[in-house]
Amino acid sequence: MVFELLDPRIRKVLEDKDIKEPTGAQNEAIPKVLAGENVLLVAPTGIGKTEAAMLPLFHQLINTPGKGIRLLYITPLRALNRDMLKRLEEFGEALDLRVAVRHGDTAQSERQRQSKYAPDILITTPETLQVMFTGKNLRAHLANVRYVVVDEIHELANDERGAQLSVALERVVELAGEFQRVGLSATVGSHKEVANFLGGVGRTVRIIHARVAKETDISVQSPEVSDEDKDLAGTLQSDPQLIACMRRAKVLIDKHHSTLMFVNTRDTAEALAARFHIWDEEFKVGVHHGSLSKETRVEMEDDFKNERLKGLICTSSLELGIDIGSSDFAIQYNSPRQASRLVQRMGRAGHKIGRKTEGAIIASTPDEIAEGLVVTRMALAEEYEPLLVRKDPLTVLANQLVAMTVAGPVPIERAFQTLRRSYPFRDLDRKKFDIVLKQVADIGLVFINEDDYKRSSRGRKYFYDNISMIPDERTYLIRDIGTRKIVGTLDESFVISFAEPFATFITRGRSWRIVEMKDEELLVEQVKEIGSIPSWAGEDIPVPFEVAQEVGRMRDHYDKKDYRGDATAYSVLDDYLKEHREGFPMPTDRRITLEIGKRLAILNMCFGSKVNETISKMLSVLLSARLGESVAVTTDPYRVIIDLPRDVAPSTIVDTLRSINAASVESLIRMVMKNSSHMRWRFVFVAKKFGAVERDADYRNVSFARLVEAYESSPLMQEAIDKVLWEDFDVLRTVNVIKAIESGEIDISICGLSPIGKAGLSQSKELITPQRADHSILMALKKRLEEESLHMSCLNCQTQWRLKTKEAGRCIVCHKCGGQMVAALNGYNRDSIKLVRKDKPKEDEEKELKRLYKNASLVQSYGRKAMLALAGRGIGADTAARILASFTENEDEFLRDILNAEINYARTKRFWD
Repeated sequence: MVFELLDPRIRKVLEDKDIKEPTGAQNEAIPKVLAGENVLLVAPTGIGKTEAAMLPLFHQLINTPGKGIRLLYITPLRALNRDMLKRLEEFGEALDLRVAVRHGDTAQSERQRQSKYAPDILITTPETLQVMFTGKNLRAHLANVRYVVVDEIHELANDERGAQLSVALERVVELAGEFQRVGLSATVGSHKEVANFLGGVGRTVRIIHARVAKETDISVQSPEVSDEDKDLAGTLQSDPQLIACMRRAKVLIDKHHSTLMFVNTRDTAEALAARFHIWDEEFKVGVHHGSLSKETRVEMEDDFKNERLKGLICTSSLELGIDIGSSDFAIQYNSPRQASRLVQRMGRAGHKIGRKTEGAIIASTPDEIAEGLVVTRMALAEEYEPLLVRKDPLTVLANQLVAMTVAGPVPIERAFQTLRRSYPFRDLDRKKFDIVLKQVADIGLVFINEDDYKRSSRGRKYFYDNISMIPDERTYLIRDIGTRKIVGTLDESFVISFAEPFATFITRGRSWRIVEMKDEELLVEQVKEIGSIPSWAGEDIPVPFEVAQEVGRMRDHYDKKDYRGDATAYSVLDDYLKEHREGFPMPTDRRITLEIGKRLAILNMCFGSKVNETISKMLSVLLSARLGESVAVTTDPYRVIIDLPRDVAPSTIVDTLRSINAASVESLIRMVMKNSSHMRWRFVFVAKKFGAVERDADYRNVSFARLVEAYESSPLMQEAIDKVLWEDFDVLRTVNVIKAIESGEIDISICGLSPIGKAGLSQSKELITPQRADHSILMALKKRLEEESLHMSCLNCQTQWRLKTKEAGRCIVCHKCGGQMVAALNGYNRDSIKLVRKDKPKEDEEKELKRLYKNASLVQSYGRKAMLALAGRGIGADTAARILASFTENEDEFLRDILNAEINYARTKRFWD
């Protein structure tokens, strides 16, 4: 037994923890790690990968004298760091090894302690490792490193964080000499590529793929809509099908001991949590994502582990190898898009060794059902998405050239050789290196001498502003005005477009009202109503080409025994496909269908997110040139939707698509990119990472045209285009698709608007927005707003009384003094009437007084309609417009007033709380 190879002190700890037998992964890995080999261990979640790496490294640490940081344990997430600290400290205390964690949330006192008295094992993130090169003491401690473990390595291998880490490990080699490397992952689609990333150039990495049978029960479910769901949809301002999904999730959460409910975006997490709390205040469910404050995230994790919460709605923030306690079930709301994500997420249930993994995908539409079935099959068959490491990311090259200077002048040749040892820069040529170094010098971040270069004062500021390679957007703190606690953060784009005093929004699964806006934070109070859902940057998960292709094959034919779904899911999917098949050609993996409507065309293409996006951009430019007018496109993994300036013949679109030549795809998409919205944001990001634009620069004040003019022929432009092509598009697979169209392997059929095409039009990304103006939703909405009471406040005599909107007339007057200046106030601002008699109001009180008089003048002018605008806030102008568009001539006039008031508010910002 491999445990016998370990020091008796380690065996004693294992015995105390009642660990008697090694798992298969531990059997395979422990001897190789003990032998000093570099190892990439790929194994399913919950079978002791951490111990497979750390037990032999503990053995080496306690049997080899040394001081300083001897082992670095690197993870991609702070939550994973906190979890790993608790796990490794148990061994550390028993073996007299000091374990510590260092990341962005670490207190300054703890950082100083680590600098003076280094731990034997330091758990950290790639970003914090960058900072550790800056301190004299910390660099001295890094010189003692003998072992590095990179956990969840697949999360880092194919992005800029990973490239930055890869270079950082080579910089550790410069300080400490060679060290042993161990990588851990549950889901890697390209073992050799990831092993190369771990090892760098010239080092051998042994790949251990431990195929351990772990009992897994995952199914795709699609709940039927009940009458109760239709009634509840109005109250929760959502679609009945989505409410049915929530009901199923609630049943599953109640049925199990503790459940993790995964969603794909932070706004979905917030929207679901808020609706659960409004539906049932006693329902013990929390929310967890990266834009919540550290205190909130830790509180949610602890509440879940200690069973104060039965359910936790979360994003990828809890997707990785975090031991979240006693979770016995996992729910995925709609498809997770990728097989690797499903494995990670479902693996959170039954995370302990020997426990069964149980979970469900709850799907809301036929497309989600089909995709969920495919992703589940691929995950269980371990058919993961291929992973490629991007070569020569120039933002990382610029960043690391400056980062190397924080300890003093850097020999140019040594910097070049250090970079070339890392796998992402293995083929970096000297000419490209010199051009980027000169660009960094021209920007003013470094000074170049004959054989070396050193940082400037601006370079020092740049380094600390750009420690992370994660795209950043300015954020605002959300502070609870009552407790003064930080609740979370909001992205600048949401604050600019939405936030104003008394507006409501959702975070932490609760609704909050903005009381006051400051330069860096929003003061808020909690309220019981549906608020707007914040938007956060970097949310979309792309559907891989392979997944979309299999969905296409399923549409043609599929065998239920190959997939895992419940009867309702199969019934919904079959009915959807049958309805389509009866009147229209079926879009599959080998057939594109073009649907023509009024100034609208839909190309049904099962090529996944990135290929469809690539084709849509080329098609948009070519059609615009052909028609002489702008053509707008939107995409999803199965469609390209084209908004036409006028009706055009189907042959025009087909001919334009066929005119794209496979050999010219990359040159065409590069040309298209220069003026695209993709390019605008990526170019500003690249400019920030090169130091050409300050990190905290307001996007609104950055002249894109002037930036392009200044850097058009520079490495910045080259990097921005390469970055867009890598992250947003898929040129290689697009070329293959175009070749298949050219050869006739993929055919194109023309038809009218079909069920599959219409599904793409009706599916909304916003959970808050109903897909259809169902009568039950409208009646529930009407009932709620008719009963809404406002505090009518006379500005003449200050009398106040409550009035329901349904009882308000065209003209509202004070019943006591007959005054006609009457404001309609909510409960939270009813006391502002007292400001009318105040002699010397303060500046903020003067603003409130202006709002008060504007409110009263609008009520005087519009009566009930002004009240409706105040009572109906939160429906959303887009939703209101869509509902109005579906109205018949005989529709309720009261509802028309509500919806028009909401639209008018959004357009003019003239109605004031």
